[in-house]
Amino acid sequence: MKKYNSILILLLVLLGFGQQTNAQKTVAAVVKFTGNDTSVTISKGDNFLVELWVPNRKDYVWSMSKTAANVKFTRSQIGEAATMPGQPEQQLWFFKASAVGTDSIRFVYKSPYQNEAAVEKLLRIIVEK
Repeated sequence: MKKYNSILILLLVLLGFGQQTNAQKTVAAVVKFTGNDTSVTISKGDNFLVELWVPNRKDYVWSMSKTAANVKFTRSQIGEAATMPGQPEQQLWFFKASAVGTDSIRFVYKSPYQNEAAVEKLLRIIVEK
């Protein structure tokens, strides 16, 4: 058993477990929610990303129900994929600060077959010169 644990630890180190992804290295800020709301202050022209975790619940997805006027959504992608059944997956949302000002984005996590969101998260964005 100790031999297998040593091999697992070695593989995790070699694969870069816990290190930033390439996507995270090319942005000015990485937003990670610890609760249901948070804020970020960035400069006009900067790129930033939002990390949202997707529990492996069939048919549930994150979407934006309110977008901000001072940022432009550029893309989303799956970040860290689940390595075992039942583990959450990371979804990355990329934005570019396009205008000075304060606004917010609301993310909702729900099934497309339901009207009510299971979880909502609010991101307040402050874009400076």
